[in-house]
Amino acid sequence: MTVLAIDDIVRKENFIYYRREFSGKALYDLPGRKHTGQIEFVIETAPTGKKEIQIKLVDSVDYPLLPVMSTLKQYIMELDRDGRLP
Repeated sequence: MTVLAIDDIVRKENFIYYRREFSGKALYDLPGRKHTGQIEFVIETAPTGKKEIQIKLVDSVDYPLLPVMSTLKQYIMELDRDGRLP
């Protein structure tokens, strides 16, 4: 299982500077097929500088959730590190 892309990323208005909220469409490559689903995620920066990511799957995925969540977190971390989030 891999995450191919997260498209249509929209940043939600939030007045807490260390918490950024987003929504978008994730494109997954599941065994034998591709699946698109709506997701919402939050990137929160702790006082130590460590970033924590919380993900909510709006659309269900017919695949075990643990690998989906960990792969999404890694992909979102890469997007944030590369500066590709709005």
